[in-house]
Amino acid sequence: MKGMKCKCKYATVSSKTKCPRCGREMNPAEWPDEGKVLSFTELRTIPEGFENPYDMALVMIEDGGPKVICWTTEKPKIGDQVAVSEWKGKYLCTLKAKPKDKPSKSD
Repeated sequence: MKGMKCKCKYATVSSKTKCPRCGREMNPAEWPDEGKVLSFTELRTIPEGFENPYDMALVMIEDGGPKVICWTTEKPKIGDQVAVSEWKGKYLCTLKAKPKDKPSKSD
């Protein structure tokens, strides 16, 4: 995922060169396409052009990346790890597989 980042730690996926927080010049940055769900909402009215029910999630991108709003067809929970991809100018997120619990040795 590409965007811009400022020395004040503000990050965005836009191509703005001036930081809206402090006014300094921002530099190009790149982050992994992964993040953590901070919040989500269930959409009850499906937007035109979408075939399936979709929900939206606010995702914090890893490694100091920006927060992005993603469409998702899955029901996320706060704290879920997601993979983020871009499709037709929109961000989509899919839940990452959770590690399975290790069997206990008390058996």
